[in-house]
Amino acid sequence: MTLPLDFVIPDGWTAVDPGESGAVFVAVHDAPAGEFVPNITVSVQQRPDEASIDDVAAEAVERLSLTTAGLDVLSRRDVGAPAAPGVMQLLRLRTGEGTELIQTQVHLTVPGATPEQRLVLELACTAAPATARALSPGFQRFVGSVHVRQHEGKTR
Repeated sequence: MTLPLDFVIPDGWTAVDPGESGAVFVAVHDAPAGEFVPNITVSVQQRPDEASIDDVAAEAVERLSLTTAGLDVLSRRDVGAPAAPGVMQLLRLRTGEGTELIQTQVHLTVPGATPEQRLVLELACTAAPATARALSPGFQRFVGSVHVRQHEGKTR
């Protein structure tokens, strides 16, 4: 799937190869040796179904709960506009080794020309709790900078 996204990578973050992560974009932030490496991921799903953006966010929680030892939804709120709704949720994760992480997820709808062409972007920032607070403003700027580039020369 090709999706022409534009965004601004926050200062201090470095884009890396997403590898087999399923993400279309991954960036990492420096961390002291032995500490969790903070990351930003961008994933894209085509959602031709009628699932609401709240349903999509709940599915993400369910999917993540299968790979962590513990997960708490700390907050969830609507973002975006009625034509392109979104959800932001703050999660506390516990790994099998007992490490606690904070993940901020933002799910954004990209309406298609038809309902079957709807896409959902999942933007996530994962970090240790103290680091998450410090990196939050940069992630917020990143989310605010994301937009789908319009195809030049085409009219709708």
